[in-house]
Amino acid sequence: MKIEIPDNNDPSLIKVVQRLIKIPSRHAITEIYGKPTTNAHMGSGRTNIFYDGLDRKNMIERVDSFKNMGISYNYTLNGIVPRGRIPENRKKIIEELQWLEKSPIRKITVANYELARLAEKYCPSVDVVVSFFTEVDSKEKVRQWAKLSNVKTIITAASTFRNLSLLKELVATGKEHGVGIGVIANLGCMADCARKEEHAIVKDMASINSSTLRYGACTFYCMRYLLENPEKFLQLPLIRPEDLAAYDAIGIAIVKLVDRSQTARWIEKVVSYYLKGSFKGNILDLTCTYTRFNLKKHSTQQVAKINMIRKMKEQNTRATGVLGYREMLPELLNVSIDHSYNLLGCSNKCDSCSGCKKTSAVKYDPERRRLVLKQLGKLEKDYLFA
Repeated sequence: MKIEIPDNNDPSLIKVVQRLIKIPSRHAITEIYGKPTTNAHMGSGRTNIFYDGLDRKNMIERVDSFKNMGISYNYTLNGIVPRGRIPENRKKIIEELQWLEKSPIRKITVANYELARLAEKYCPSVDVVVSFFTEVDSKEKVRQWAKLSNVKTIITAASTFRNLSLLKELVATGKEHGVGIGVIANLGCMADCARKEEHAIVKDMASINSSTLRYGACTFYCMRYLLENPEKFLQLPLIRPEDLAAYDAIGIAIVKLVDRSQTARWIEKVVSYYLKGSFKGNILDLTCTYTRFNLKKHSTQQVAKINMIRKMKEQNTRATGVLGYREMLPELLNVSIDHSYNLLGCSNKCDSCSGCKKTSAVKYDPERRRLVLKQLGKLEKDYLFA
């Protein structure tokens, strides 16, 4: 199975990848995705959290470092907002696409149709990957995107990731048009979320200028929603390392791992589990949303002492404010999924099945759940929607 891994801009990630490619595996890291250059006129779906943006010369050096390992670079222009519609942006976007045409970068990811069309004209030799943000979940949508000559891969909608029968149909349709189908293995987002597009837009805005945004992560919504309905943790569009072979068997072109917002140490740990094809722990730890790797442990008594009023007053302090609460929230939730639970036993089409409510595969502390729900309720009432 071909695996695509995230680039978080950390210089040390190059040595991390050098170690990862030495792991004996039936799978192979063939691509790395990211956008280490500064975003000014075109969003990338993520902020450059750890390091300032690179200039183009240093970007090419970074690309070449991975290329020397046999890994191609996917330049991720993953913003959902069609910024090419803004006249003062359009010229700059076209200039960047023309630069890409002359660069060693041979692949970009896009999340809006207009950018794909601009790329078709201004960097025609660069392959386009269609982002999962475009919600491709049917054969007809595959056919529509495949009409563009530069579209070579489509990452399908999160709702498809565990629906092998549908994915098999999408793979067949893609092959008819010379387009490969890809999925994301460790996405911590709900497949069917009311705030999905809103979240994508906020991330796009933040990738250009996060300092102008009032902090209020959309993930507070889904974390509360899932905690209120714990069985729905089993409906997250997750793929276990053990299950990659099933996707290879139906012809999935590539499996993508997220997230660019994580540390190099975290990326190394998660990617290694997928390369080895085995992870005996809580699969939620492999997601950027719910991971507890490297988080300080909290007892239920400690959770009870958290003062949300003080947290909200300290909202501008990264370490202890609202952002700090969000960062430690996975540990406060303390939810796990039993490793033996067969995620592929459910296609994630949940309109009629109530099987999730009949299983004990989701583990949590009821008192801890009550305390955190109370905190999240206060956070919403006094800050997020005040």
